[in-house]
Amino acid sequence: MGAFVVTPADEGRHVAGSEELWGESWYLDFAASDLSYGGYVRLGLYPNLGRSWLWVYLVGRDRPLVAVRDHDLPCPRGDALQVTANGARVDLGAPQPLERYRVAAEATGVELDDPSRAFHGEQGRPVPVQVELDWESRGPAFAYESTTRYEQSAWVTGQIQIGDDTISVRCPGQRDHSWGVRDWWLFPWNWTAGHLDDGTFFHAARSMLSGMDLFQEGYVIPPGGEQERVDGVDCDVSLDAEQMPVGARQRIGPLQLTTEPVAHAPVLLVADDGRESRFPRAMCRFTTDDGRTGTGWTEYNWPEASIEA
Repeated sequence: MGAFVVTPADEGRHVAGSEELWGESWYLDFAASDLSYGGYVRLGLYPNLGRSWLWVYLVGRDRPLVAVRDHDLPCPRGDALQVTANGARVDLGAPQPLERYRVAAEATGVELDDPSRAFHGEQGRPVPVQVELDWESRGPAFAYESTTRYEQSAWVTGQIQIGDDTISVRCPGQRDHSWGVRDWWLFPWNWTAGHLDDGTFFHAARSMLSGMDLFQEGYVIPPGGEQERVDGVDCDVSLDAEQMPVGARQRIGPLQLTTEPVAHAPVLLVADDGRESRFPRAMCRFTTDDGRTGTGWTEYNWPEASIEA
């Protein structure tokens, strides 16, 4: 396709195609430099199904996973990015398009001592959560060449509340916005984004089909430098019995990384026709071959067919 030009208007909603699984989503990640807290919010709209998905997943190095997952919220009409239903509320917006993005959300989640329980019914202790956060850009929007999607490195500030515990947030983060046909049950992939202690930001995504490369995308922003599209992305991951990552070796252009998942926040995705895909996400510690360290997030999508293979 070639990378498209991201404009401020792209921060809002786009005209939906006619396909059943045409969707539009906004991801917002954050990870403390000491891994004491982190999380992500995702709002996904499926206008042709009349449905929205809301995810709020909060983690920490010494914290249980707290998960909010509701796939039965109504899809807001028009250009709205606000949903209030089923005891949940989410409000997204760009007060300064491509410079600052905000999210406010509240719902009742479940606390899971074993994150893999997210694949097995999500039975846990109920806990109220609130998120009030801003993402301030630390680089230009990065447009994918393979699809309509862009990413942006950011600095995140605000607060989250888990039950009676209030956490002040000030840390690196990432956000992305995607629209088009998105079939979670079609093929596997990896996505990673992070920040190193010398100020480097990085991002990468690639398909994970054996013997077939559908796409590779990524960039590095060196300290004080310009965003650089990378020449290639590699990922060699080790998985546990639940298909969650226990470690990986990754190449993102010039960066050679050892990736260590520290706090897992997985999601089980079930299609209307019963197909399943496991979607393990994890807050990670990254170590480069030259000794730098950092934090961020990685994810894998494992449809049933890829797990069985």
